[in-house]
Amino acid sequence: MTQLARWATALLVGAAGAIHLYLYFDYFHRVHVVGVLFLVNAATGLVLGALLLARRDALMVLAAGGYAVGTLAGFVVSTRWGLFGYRESFWGSWQEAAGGVELTVALLAAALLGARFLRCVVIFGRREDANGQRGRATLFH
Repeated sequence: MTQLARWATALLVGAAGAIHLYLYFDYFHRVHVVGVLFLVNAATGLVLGALLLARRDALMVLAAGGYAVGTLAGFVVSTRWGLFGYRESFWGSWQEAAGGVELTVALLAAALLGARFLRCVVIFGRREDANGQRGRATLFH
């Protein structure tokens, strides 16, 4: 199950990058400074997603979580106070799509990091230890 969660995290990070790339070409290439930040976010998401598929270490998962939380924080700042003179609206189809993807990445990254430190993961009533051995799900082991 941890491998499935890692793949899902990688694909969702790549999807977040792809959404920002689309939004850059759709509108944000016209917005001073923020447009460049969208392009940097897109590149970071696509590269980080590929690295998550290639590497299995905790540092990549931590980077994915940081990417998601940082992107969400930047979005909230831009909707609440504005960012470099641009103020975004909080609701909209693209905002909800990107926010949902990034929130899911943050939650999956937290679960993967927690599983790594606990040496087991409980998802849907199954337990898998660090060696991939499956067993009965328990709260304490």
